[in-house]
Amino acid sequence: MTSETTAVAGPRAESRREMYKERTRLDLAVAAFELAKADGLASVRVPQVAAAAGVSPRTFNNYFASKEQAIAWLAGRHAAGMAATLRKRPAAEPLGQALTEAVLGQYRPPREDGLPPHWLRDFRALVASEPALHGEYLTAVAAAERDLGNAIAEREPSMGPLRSQVLAAMVVGAERAAVMHWMKTQSGNLPATVREAVAQAVAGLGGTS
Repeated sequence: MTSETTAVAGPRAESRREMYKERTRLDLAVAAFELAKADGLASVRVPQVAAAAGVSPRTFNNYFASKEQAIAWLAGRHAAGMAATLRKRPAAEPLGQALTEAVLGQYRPPREDGLPPHWLRDFRALVASEPALHGEYLTAVAAAERDLGNAIAEREPSMGPLRSQVLAAMVVGAERAAVMHWMKTQSGNLPATVREAVAQAVAGLGGTS
């Protein structure tokens, strides 16, 4: 194998490894979530989760410190998607519109993401009924919220880090409030409710009509 071939193969192999790790992490998180939803968090054991995902308990422990952390990771992944989407939005797009679309992008097809239908609704309900999840949930969302704030600051350097983080907290909070409101009222459809809430959070930034 030539040095040129090795140079090409190296990054590709690394990419495949990262994809495998991400897939395993997601499979474990979804398995823990589904078991907790079906039987209650207290009844779930790590060996059960590992078996449902087709791996060993040792593999589970390589990815997560607890079943609570595994379940909460789903929320962090969802929120982190907002920052990733914002970074891909057109540079000329008004910030308010870009943020609204970044949030709504988490509710649109394609759904080749390995998540069960209506997972977000069921996840919120699970967190509300299982106090043991609250700490890990807040930790996961806080990390993703910081990432969104960083993405805002990268896009709008003049805004400054503090204002960027405050805006990120408002956007993430608005999305969470919209989901909770929709779960309670079942009025309209969820994406429309999220759009309305986020539009209120970013009012005045432009492009939110």
